[in-house]
This record gives sequence, structure tokens and C-alpha cells, in this order.
Amino acid sequence: MYTRLKGGAAMINDQSDNGSKEASGRFLEIAEREVGRIILDIHDGPVQNIFAALSQLYVVQRRMVQQQPTPDDELNRIRRSITLLEHALNEIRNFMGAFRPPEFERRDLVSILEGLVIQHEELTGNPVSLEIVGELPAVPLPVKISLYRILQEALSNAVRHGQAQHHAVVLSSHEHCLTMEVRDDGRGFDVEAVLQRSRAGHFGVEGMRERVHLLGGRFSIESAPGLGTRVRVDVPCR
Repeated sequence: MYTRLKGGAAMINDQSDNGSKEASGRFLEIAEREVGRIILDIHDGPVQNIFAALSQLYVVQRRMVQQQPTPDDELNRIRRSITLLEHALNEIRNFMGAFRPPEFERRDLVSILEGLVIQHEELTGNPVSLEIVGELPAVPLPVKISLYRILQEALSNAVRHGQAQHHAVVLSSHEHCLTMEVRDDGRGFDVEAVLQRSRAGHFGVEGMRERVHLLGGRFSIESAPGLGTRVRVDVPCR
């Protein structure tokens, strides 16, 4: 459901029906394990092949430098190839670091989210405040997975699209419901326009909504140009 808020800010509020929460939770667990398998396959396949190709190019470059005279155009091609492969390897490693499952089964929710906050601060230089209100209950694995991925997406979007400099994350619980709010001081956006792009294949917001829907929870996002963004998620603890 889409509503217009006072002052021009816009909000979408999505509340799913209960559905089959157990089956949905199982789906999230399976999907996360599949991500872990894909990350391992990338590490054991393409990453090793790129590294091997780089090693060969390093050898060729050294030999060409030692030769006299060395054709500058050929040497420059080798150097450009090395630079491109190094860039590709770094991008793949950053991707793997972002999506590697952070031991969801063994660690509690707060520890997992703290690790994500620290990682985001190190990568972007942006401070993130994490506030825990009261004592949080233990939550099942699908909730850990979903809140982690939603926070990851919200922080990433705030920097890439909103040019945010500061972020605030608040976790709280009420009865059998866990709430996570993520705020930023970015430039904000037109929620209705983003929803239209989501339907056209841009899955950032839609992916967050779908994760909450699978858990039988509620998802809302408020934003407007110049006013920052607030994402709120309410999910059952049990």
C-alpha cells in the first residue's frame, strides 16, 4: 500500500498475510546455503583461474622488460591486461566478502549485525550507530538471515544511491515481534518512482519486501528528496 505523508515524504507499507511461515523460513535457509555454495564455487573456480592467468602475465612482463629493445605497444598491452585482471579479481573478492554467510547458525543476531556494521564502516568510512533497546529474544535462523540481508541492502543503497554519510540502526522487541529501523541522512528519493523501477527489474526495495513477506512480517520505507530515508521491518520472533 502506498500513502503520501505530511511534508511531501512518501511511504510504502507492506504487510504480508501469515501464509506458510515454516515453509518460507525453510526456503530462506536453503537459499542462503546456496549462496554459500556459489561463493565457494567462485573461489575454487574463476578466482583461481584469474590468479593463475595473472601469474603468467607477471612472468611475461618481467621477461619483456629484460629484453632489449622492448616494443612499447606490446608491453603496454600486457600491463593493461594485468590491470584489468587485478581489478576483476578485487571486485570478485569484494563480492565474495559481502555475500559470504557470516555463520548464521552459530552466532546470535546482535553479533551478526555488529559484524556487518563494522564491515560497512571499514569499507565506506561512514559511521553507523547500532542501538539495542531492551533485551532481545532469541530468533530463528530465517529471521537472522533476513535481517542481515535487509540491513546490508539498506546500508548499501544509502551510500550508492543516497550519498548518505551517517546511519542509525535500532533493534527492539515487543511481545513476539522484533523491529529493526534503519535511518540515514542521504538525499532521499521518490518512493513511487522507485517502486515503478522495482517492477521493471530493479530489485533492491522489492527484495527487502519479499524477505519480510516470506516471514509473515511488515515492511515500510519512508523517504522524500532531501529528507533521508527510514526503513522499518517488523517480523515475528517465533
